[in-house]
Amino acid sequence: MNLSCKTQVAYLKLDRIIATKLILPLLLTGLFVTCEASYAHSTSSITNNITRNNLIAQNRGSCEQFLSALAIRETGQQTPPYDIENALGFIGKYQFGETLLIELGYYQVENPYNGGGNGVDKNYWRGTWKGKNEINSREEFMQNKNGVQETAIKEAFSLNSNRISQILQENGRSIEQFIGQELQGAKITQSGILAAAHLRGETGVTNLLLKNEVSNDEFGTSILDYLKEFADYESCI
Repeated sequence: MNLSCKTQVAYLKLDRIIATKLILPLLLTGLFVTCEASYAHSTSSITNNITRNNLIAQNRGSCEQFLSALAIRETGQQTPPYDIENALGFIGKYQFGETLLIELGYYQVENPYNGGGNGVDKNYWRGTWKGKNEINSREEFMQNKNGVQETAIKEAFSLNSNRISQILQENGRSIEQFIGQELQGAKITQSGILAAAHLRGETGVTNLLLKNEVSNDEFGTSILDYLKEFADYESCI
């Protein structure tokens, strides 16, 4: 049954008893139709203020569970420590490199490790710490002073998310157009994208989305592995 707004208004002008007899059964059976510009319009407005990620994610885990899973993957340890360093000089619970901490404003060095393309074969940490969040040395960062590593990973998520959105926009696309789709067997979600960007940077993610170009890190880990493994978590941003 589909009652127009004009029909509803006409009903309201009837005798109270007649109107009650007509409308009450409709209310009870769920067939009462409200005027346009009501619920559907308001829910559309609300939905626009909620990211697609929050609508389809959260069925796998919270932000904290996402971070825990990422740290385990990055360090290879079930109880990831903050003071760990790998063979290429990536440090901490989330394996931060020089380039990322430069971009986040914690560190400065003239020629940072960027994957080997500039002739530097690892993160040597010979530069200067800038005092952000009171971190003045590599040791303080690895001690997780002031919870800096937990702060920095969320800053990295936000930075990468903004850069990915910007690159996609420059190519006439948006992240919403990809969320929920599958790419080479991997479901695309916000949390998966953030994890993939932590592995391969914003360029690795946008090349994957726009060009179907799969890249691997220095140890051979595919960006698709992170896209799959970290899908459907709350994204922390």
